[in-house]
Amino acid sequence: MDFAMEEAQPPRPEREGTVSLNEREQLLRLLNLIEKDKFNLGDVKKRRQLENSGEAFLPRRRLADVDRRHPASLPASPLGMASKQRGKTIYMDQWPELQVKPGENTLMPTQHQLRSAGHRTIGGTPIALETAIELRKIVYGSVIHSFSREWRKSTLAFQDIDGPYPFGIQTQLCNSRGLALCVQGYMLKRLCFDREYTSSLFSVSSLRPNSFERRKALIDGVCEMLWQAGEKRRCCVVLLEDDASFGPDYRYRFDNITERLHLFEFKKFEDVQFFVKRNLERFQAENGCGLIQILYSLVLSRTVQKIREDMGIGEDSKAKLLTDVEDLTISLLNLTITGRAVSHLHNGDLLYDLKGSLLPVPSKGVKERANVGFLFWDKGEDPDRRTEVGSMLKTPKTPIWLTKVNHMYGLLFSTNLDLISDWRIENRFPLSYYTGLVTQAQTACLNIETRIGRPRPKTSLGRRAEEKIPPLENCIMTKWYGANITWNGTQPFF
Repeated sequence: MDFAMEEAQPPRPEREGTVSLNEREQLLRLLNLIEKDKFNLGDVKKRRQLENSGEAFLPRRRLADVDRRHPASLPASPLGMASKQRGKTIYMDQWPELQVKPGENTLMPTQHQLRSAGHRTIGGTPIALETAIELRKIVYGSVIHSFSREWRKSTLAFQDIDGPYPFGIQTQLCNSRGLALCVQGYMLKRLCFDREYTSSLFSVSSLRPNSFERRKALIDGVCEMLWQAGEKRRCCVVLLEDDASFGPDYRYRFDNITERLHLFEFKKFEDVQFFVKRNLERFQAENGCGLIQILYSLVLSRTVQKIREDMGIGEDSKAKLLTDVEDLTISLLNLTITGRAVSHLHNGDLLYDLKGSLLPVPSKGVKERANVGFLFWDKGEDPDRRTEVGSMLKTPKTPIWLTKVNHMYGLLFSTNLDLISDWRIENRFPLSYYTGLVTQAQTACLNIETRIGRPRPKTSLGRRAEEKIPPLENCIMTKWYGANITWNGTQPFF
């Protein structure tokens, strides 16, 4: 009885202002169509306006769409539903398509991202354990020892642009100064003799560059060194990242540098220039191990196997590129200057020793003129058995010489390119001497006179008087024998 009466009751009418689920879906579709028509209509109007003005039209790209909620949470009225459903819409210009091919392209972030991101460079290959072991062995001789604090602080930071050396790189009072001055030599070569961009407004001479000129010269100098080490076919650039690329291993002792490297290989010189330009701050950052990254890049550009072939050693040999006091060996000096890690400074390959006996293995030397020269003098050597430097290094392609005088590095250079090609210029000419140290407060300009020089003493009594000659003058006289050198009021170095 009660069941029949309940079944006979008419259906209750729906509350006013409510809609069914099907009606809600239809309203949603209608609102989306209206919004899409408005979006396309705005693009049509903008296209017509830009075509009339002669400008190109770029369609806008939509980033945010309608806030899609569950139908049950939508409001009852269509107006209220549309106002709550529609979210904020942002438009932007269309970006060009970016095609990335594995192994060929590297994505570089902007400078703002470099400061904020942890892993600041996208791409590259994390260093493998075997490669890290080979690097440590060829550089230090073992995987136990690592770089000192002075090497870790050495970077490619510039001198003050308003100071006496706006072209210079700051160096540390340690043995890493040799590598920094090698980079400085290639930078001066680019700045003085290979300048692509000149500024008559901001630069009075090649030794007074502006910020743009010296930055570009440093980039090109670093790239030329690496490209030369890779035989002008390839090179490798390493960057220091935040995390290690592999875990602990009994064969390797962590040094917080080598295991954090990422390797970037290039087969075009323009690609190397672009990459170093985007990441130059990584080599100049304080405590960024900039010179260590340059050293590792040189080794990997030449490859460990070819370095061993240049040095004439096997895989089991303990020969290395840095001495026990972290000084540059002759092999490393030749690698930075000529691109080949030969162990001698003479010209070509020697087959016989001083007594005329045939050597068991030919002594490899420098086979072609270098871009930057090298001069050497050590007062502790026997006068009759001094280190021989060949003409390939004494007469480079540019008048720039790295000097090593009593284990102290410096840089001699001239802005006159004819100095190494015209013998008449060598009669009287100036040379500038640069060390990169803070203690060098003023420029040292030396005048060299070769026409009326001083004779070298040949007796023991005369050799005692020779000890009073400044060592740098003795180093210069290994190139210009018997030259008369004046310092123009500057206190002689060493």
